[in-house]
Amino acid sequence: MKKLKTYFNWSTGKDAALAYYHLQKDDRYQVDQFVTSINTHHNRVSMHGLRRELLLKQVQEIGLPVTTMELPEEPTMEEYNAQMEQVVTKLKSDGYSHCGFGDIFLEDLRAYREEQLKKI
Repeated sequence: MKKLKTYFNWSTGKDAALAYYHLQKDDRYQVDQFVTSINTHHNRVSMHGLRRELLLKQVQEIGLPVTTMELPEEPTMEEYNAQMEQVVTKLKSDGYSHCGFGDIFLEDLRAYREEQLKKI
């Protein structure tokens, strides 16, 4: 069975690590790319505030490349959505058909992301 080409939205936190762990164990998916949003003003991961150099160390140790979404200090939803659309469009053109998140147990966030990704 051919595995589904999957990218993972890596927030650098424990929930993302756990979700990534479970995806690695699932024979249906091949995760080989991370996507992380960066607050360029502070040079930190948007979700958890981890410094960029620690993000890069994490992904180096894991062994996967990371694509960063470079966001301003206080991005609007329009700016965030535009960046996400640009990144996802590129990933789709590279053959990615699936994505993973580590924080979608929050129903409203899950619904938002599912709706936004349907549009791309």
